[in-house]
Amino acid sequence: MRTERMQQEVETLCSSTVGNPSMYREAGALLVDRETPEEMQVRGLGRPVKSSKQYLRQVIAEYEALDRELPCIRKFPIPPAAQPLCLCMETSPEEDLTHLEVLEALEAELPGAMEGGRVSNIRFENMNVICGTAGRRDRWLITVTDFQTRSRLLRSGICLRGVARPLVRHDELLLADYRLHLRRSLVRQRMLEALGAEPTEED
Repeated sequence: MRTERMQQEVETLCSSTVGNPSMYREAGALLVDRETPEEMQVRGLGRPVKSSKQYLRQVIAEYEALDRELPCIRKFPIPPAAQPLCLCMETSPEEDLTHLEVLEALEAELPGAMEGGRVSNIRFENMNVICGTAGRRDRWLITVTDFQTRSRLLRSGICLRGVARPLVRHDELLLADYRLHLRRSLVRQRMLEALGAEPTEED
């Protein structure tokens, strides 16, 4: 009878302490590890349970490392649209090429390229202005009107000032730029979350 009464008291004590960690201390047995508010917040965000200061240092270090590795990242407000008929030639800013020189190089490879409608547009992109930095190569974008012309120019390239210049698909360069942008944006978002700040558009 005495044993039965003790068992009932123990069961009553256990049921009254469920969901209330402080009651475990009063009962003389700590059955669970109590989390600090910071750790509970970190767990709620789906991060590994560790010191929030340690996590913050880790995220900031990752962002700074990415800044050093890739200081000239092009930003995209929206994903870039595909331009399958656009080719690109990268050049050094010191070369200071002109549209006429690029056109003449195209005409040498494809006589009557513009008049015959095989090339529709030649556009210059100053990547240092676009990225707000220095040290990036300029891009000359050449838009053709059919895939046959595109294939021929990809194989042959063009010759400018006696130097052979390869042409590449502009979409490939844009995709590489966009992937870097996404990588940096993800790291920045993690840093802002660790700081408790609201994510904003990057300057």
